Amino acid sequence: MKENILLFVTDRLAVRRLIQDDAELLYKYSREESHKELPNDIFDSIEDAESRLDLAISNYRIEHLPVYFGVVKKEGNILIGVLSFKRRPDYNIQINISIAEEYQSKGYGTELVKAAAEYAKHHFGIDAVYACPRSTNAAARSTLDKAGFMLLEEKETDWFGSEQPVCVYQI
Repeated sequence: MKENILLFVTDRLAVRRLIQDDAELLYKYSREESHKELPNDIFDSIEDAESRLDLAISNYRIEHLPVYFGVVKKEGNILIGVLSFKRRPDYNIQINISIAEEYQSKGYGTELVKAAAEYAKHHFGIDAVYACPRSTNAAARSTLDKAGFMLLEEKETDWFGSEQPVCVYQI
């Protein structure tokens, strides 16, 4: 499990496997207002975060998606978010990111999705990577635009059990 703990680095970020010590911050970040629209990413307690981290850590194999990674601000070695890769039948590989509110609007999301897209293309041997934020998520859409993703379409799709409008982006 100790091998390949670090996935990739950017100028300001390091993307690594999640570790049990991340549970408290993941719980804290999951309670923030901007994360409430992602019910699968909300933890009921620190113990819930620890339990779900145990499962994620025991199943780490990037070939078996979905897989989640911690996003660490190199200055201060602080966990500031999560990156996931998911396989979708309609989009091949999809990137999802979540950045803690106090680190939003500082360019970390743009830096992260650019690097994650390049990593995914090389690691999975694919030509295109997708991201599918809700149509109402202006911050996510702006991040993807700045990172060079192209808007392909807006459509209704299942979003945690209900039909919601999403924007399909590709790079």
